[in-house]
Amino acid sequence: MSTHLGVCLWLWLGVVLGRGQGQGPPVSSASGRLRLAVLPEDRLQMKWRESDGSGLGYLVQVKPMAGDSEQEVMLTTKSPKATVGGLSPSKGYTLQIFQLTGSGSVLLARRDFVIEDLKSNSMSRSNQRPLGAALRPTPSHVGSPDPEPPVTVAPSQDPPSLATPPFRCLPPTPADMIFLVDGSWSIGHRHFQQIKVFLASVIEPFEIGPDKVQVGLTQYSGDPQTEWELNAFSTKEEVLGAVQNLHYKGGNTFTGLALTHVLQENLKPTAGSRPEAAKVVILVTDGKSQDDVHTAGRVLKDLNVDVFAVGVKNADEAELRLLASQPLDITVHNVQDFPQLSTLAGLLSRLLCQQVQGRRLRGGPASAAPVLDPLSTPTSLVLSQVTSSSVHLSWTPAPRPPLKYLVIWQPSRGGIPREVVVEGPSSSTELHNLTSSTEYLVSVFPVYEAGAAEGLRGLVTTAPLPPPQALTLAAVTPRTVRLTWQPSAGATQYLVRCAPAAPKGEEEGREVRVRLPEVVLGGLEPARDYNLWVQSLRGAEASEARGVRARTPPPAPPRHLTFSDVSHDSARVSWEGTPRPVRLFRVSYVSSEGGHSGQTEAPGNVTSATLGPLSSSTTYTVRVTCLYPGGSSSSMTGRLTTGKVPSPSQLSVTELPGDEVRLEWAAAAASGVLVYQIKWTPLGDGKAREISVPGNLGTAVLPVGRLSEYEITILAYYRDGARSDPVSLRYTPLSRSPPSNLALASESPSSLRVSWTPPSGRVLHYRLTYTLASGSGPEKSVTVPGPTSHVTLPDLMAATKYRVLVSAVYGAGESTAVSATGRTAACPALHADGSLAGFDLMAAFGLVQEEYASIRGVAMEPSAFGPTRTFTLFKDAQLTRRTSDIHPAALPPEHTVGFLMRLLPDTPRDAFALWQMTDEDFRPTLGILLDASRKSLTYFSHNPRAALQEVTFDLPEVRKIFFGSFHKVHVAVGRSKVQLYVDCRKVAERPIGEPGSPPSTGFVMLGRLAKARGPRSSSATFQLQMLKIMCSDTWAEEDRCCELPGSKEGETCPALPSACPCSWQTPGPPGPQGPPGLPGRNGAPGQQGFPGPRGEPGPPGQTGPEGPGGQQGSPGTQGRAVQGPVGPPGVKGEKGDHGLPGLQGHPGHQGAPGKVGLQGPKGMRGLEGTAGLPGPPGPRGFQGMAGPRGTSGEQGPPGAVGPTGLPGPKGERGEKGEPQSLATIYHLVSQACESAIQTHMLKFDSFLHESTRPPMPILEGPRPPGVSSEIQLPGQGRHGGPRPEDRGEPGALSQVGSPGLQGNQPPGPRGGAGHPPCCPE
Repeated sequence: MSTHLGVCLWLWLGVVLGRGQGQGPPVSSASGRLRLAVLPEDRLQMKWRESDGSGLGYLVQVKPMAGDSEQEVMLTTKSPKATVGGLSPSKGYTLQIFQLTGSGSVLLARRDFVIEDLKSNSMSRSNQRPLGAALRPTPSHVGSPDPEPPVTVAPSQDPPSLATPPFRCLPPTPADMIFLVDGSWSIGHRHFQQIKVFLASVIEPFEIGPDKVQVGLTQYSGDPQTEWELNAFSTKEEVLGAVQNLHYKGGNTFTGLALTHVLQENLKPTAGSRPEAAKVVILVTDGKSQDDVHTAGRVLKDLNVDVFAVGVKNADEAELRLLASQPLDITVHNVQDFPQLSTLAGLLSRLLCQQVQGRRLRGGPASAAPVLDPLSTPTSLVLSQVTSSSVHLSWTPAPRPPLKYLVIWQPSRGGIPREVVVEGPSSSTELHNLTSSTEYLVSVFPVYEAGAAEGLRGLVTTAPLPPPQALTLAAVTPRTVRLTWQPSAGATQYLVRCAPAAPKGEEEGREVRVRLPEVVLGGLEPARDYNLWVQSLRGAEASEARGVRARTPPPAPPRHLTFSDVSHDSARVSWEGTPRPVRLFRVSYVSSEGGHSGQTEAPGNVTSATLGPLSSSTTYTVRVTCLYPGGSSSSMTGRLTTGKVPSPSQLSVTELPGDEVRLEWAAAAASGVLVYQIKWTPLGDGKAREISVPGNLGTAVLPVGRLSEYEITILAYYRDGARSDPVSLRYTPLSRSPPSNLALASESPSSLRVSWTPPSGRVLHYRLTYTLASGSGPEKSVTVPGPTSHVTLPDLMAATKYRVLVSAVYGAGESTAVSATGRTAACPALHADGSLAGFDLMAAFGLVQEEYASIRGVAMEPSAFGPTRTFTLFKDAQLTRRTSDIHPAALPPEHTVGFLMRLLPDTPRDAFALWQMTDEDFRPTLGILLDASRKSLTYFSHNPRAALQEVTFDLPEVRKIFFGSFHKVHVAVGRSKVQLYVDCRKVAERPIGEPGSPPSTGFVMLGRLAKARGPRSSSATFQLQMLKIMCSDTWAEEDRCCELPGSKEGETCPALPSACPCSWQTPGPPGPQGPPGLPGRNGAPGQQGFPGPRGEPGPPGQTGPEGPGGQQGSPGTQGRAVQGPVGPPGVKGEKGDHGLPGLQGHPGHQGAPGKVGLQGPKGMRGLEGTAGLPGPPGPRGFQGMAGPRGTSGEQGPPGAVGPTGLPGPKGERGEKGEPQSLATIYHLVSQACESAIQTHMLKFDSFLHESTRPPMPILEGPRPPGVSSEIQLPGQGRHGGPRPEDRGEPGALSQVGSPGLQGNQPPGPRGGAGHPPCCPE
């Protein structure tokens, strides 16, 4: 009996017996101490002292005070503690704790309590208060021991006393209860009457009616039978009467079929099943089912049907737990015998009531499925493809797809039913493992959430098991018959019977079962007729028999001795049978020399014998004597010659570590070998060696050398003195060749790619060891799998030379190692082919078309020399980057700094660093200075002692850098010298001391004034097209300066792409006031000329008359869509007077803080300044060390706009500027357009003669604020000075025309409006 059943049984035994005798349970003399505590949410925790002695557990009962309709709480526990929840804090309750023993229940403790009183006086051990007013009902309580066990709720309004009325269950929702009662032979008539009493006791507490509880009952054994449907009776009296009149059925125990019957028949709406009612099935059985119960039980529970299982006597509890619903402690009950059912009835009624009421709390009835309708039934069941063991089923699906289909089949004359579940979307299945020649009843039921709908049924008879076909007598001898036939489909065995056609006396036939379609029948008599029958078998099934008659031939006299399986020491002799019965065969043999003889005997029913042991290569005379019954005999003789002794075979050699090899061979013979003799001889100089190995071995270890080949010979010596032929093989030591062609290539500044050519032979793996070439660092090693021939070594030091060794590891050892050295790259490749290595500082600082707009103080315009863009850096351009962001590794000591630039009239006279590297405190350590006042270029660096060293170039060739034209400069730095190239021509070479290590931390800056310090210092104004650092001091010799038209060579420089793919026939719009036109010849004096060298300013020239309009020129390269230089974002300056058009004006006075503009790049560490007005949140700067500045001063006026920080993400477009700013931008756009138009003409003429023009210095005179100066091209000036004879005055440009004729033609009128531009940028 299960533990939980014992607890419940003794509980109700005590209560029921107590009521019957008019007294309560006995109170234990050892009353335990009871402690109560109120937990959160008004849960009551109780603990008591554990009682002495053994017991089944404890029963905890919490009941409301007398007169209250609230339900009581009962629970069982093994430990002396429990927790109850759901109690009303203001009601009074009675708590009783019983100990459950084998003889009943003992009351351990009793206490009345109120939750509120316990909470107000938590220290009190026992609180009581009288109850007066009636208490309103509350929901059912939940109780649990600690930890929580299964809950048992007993809905009762009365304490368990003799005066209490019987228990009644009034479920709030309707319930459909179906009792499934086992009526098999194992129950018996007498016990079946006890089951009927048990059923009546369970039904008694419930209210029966169409809108209350309905009860149906099905009795099952071999076939289930519905005794009455759910809607058969409407009163309790009718139901109890039907139970009383229930007749015992008898039969087998097919519980699975009975559950299927409930699903198909009893839960249908036509049987009274109500969709809103709770569904409960109560199974009562005394044994284990003879069919499968899992499928039907699972379907019932999937349909939200609560299944209770009650087992009696021999019931299988595991099967009950498999069938029942959760929780199993409530739904599974098992008693030892039928009389004990009466003690279970009251508990089961209460548990059924609790389950039905619990459905209301869990929302059970609300979730009931809708009533099935006629659309829920499939149609057209088709049974096809019928074989002896299978049938194919198909049907037309129901219009409303079901969850699944339940297919049930069983023999129509009775038998064990079987079933299978088919998923809802399917409409066919196959039934297998059927019995042949059997009629089956097949049913298909659709299953929905509400239950099973009407199903389809059909009858089908399986085909008979096919008999064997084509019986054939394959071979017939005097005593044997070999019979074959074609196999039968579905047959697992064949029954073969053989009987004489004319039996003698009581002679009987024989039968044999075989799996293959053939049989050899022996023990037959010669010259007799036999009848042979064959049947197909499959389990207990058998097909009809197929037969054939065979006659054995008479025996022939013994003759024709034959020899087979002749070896060096044995042979088999065979002969034909004799017509007479033979008692014994005696076989003797003697060698031709007479030195070896022997004899053996064989039974008279055999026709062969084995001779041995024989001598090899020997001729024997063999005599076979037939001994007949009665003593007569006859003999036959023959001769045979044994074979030569065999030699060892399958020789193989395996190399072992060291100088040993293992020789292995296949045994020469299964037995008879005495010893193997092994000899190995070097092919060349050397002495042969030999060893002997016992004949039962097949391997030997030979010590050999690795430097020569060997011939290894083995032969076998036999016990009879014979010797086999020798067998040899040639062994060549495997070469442990190392890998070849070891190569090292730098993949990145911190990795090397190692590759090699694999050697011949099977390499297990490679061992790769690497260390610093200087030998100062630790040695590291890696293992590379054998099939691989390359590997990348990561996490190396940049610009460092490493030594790498690689060896091949074979199964027999390791090869010698090959080595190579390589250096990791300090510079990345600039081109995809890796032809140049270095750093493009233009891209690193964002001086590219895609990024420059986010950098303050930088403008971009088209270049006059091709598609490359020109970037103008103004004084507020603060270009600073972290060194580590530009140079991941230290800059190599040999490098070349190349730049293409032009100095502007606004370029200051003070020296500035075109490019420089600083430490963390912004102290310069390496760079290039340009000094406009001295017309010099200086390269400076630190020596190994951190002392500053510099080299200055101030030659005439250097000075032309400062005359306002574009020039390309290379500063090639070697280990002991610095070379200067201007426009790809070497200008000078200066010695320099040993360079120190370039800084790996700090900052890199562009255009920073030399006298300035810190991140916010001012920058110089100049134009820059290219700035690169090449990791070689020979790059200047290879450069051709193809960017400069004056230095361009057609053979070595590629043609520059067109700046605009526009058609020359497409007219453009009228251009704005352009720059001076092309110089004419013999013209009137111009308005201005270039300033003379160190001379006084000359008088201004007279303005010439307006000339005639020119022809329509080619389209301009860009329109007004060209973006001009970007001013400081977010700062609005005061409105000033309109000045003369210029490229960039001086900054105005500090204005009030503007609205939030574009988000600036990440700034570096700034200097401490006075507190300004609150501004928008700035970008995060570099984490720097404390600067040398003093403490913060007093709060001052708003500070000036800070410098541009490091590049950040691109922000949103800023507010529209003041009219002054718009006018300036418009003018700058006009200037850019004019410059682009003139560029084409300058390519053909002006710059071709640049070398013949005298150098002109930059205008250095002061300018008033607000007046901007234009960028002057050669031939364009405003101050007096030397004027070439062929220079005329500039004319006002509208549209660019073709060059006019030479002469003193007056300027033409302004041109008319043109068409829109064809390719605006």
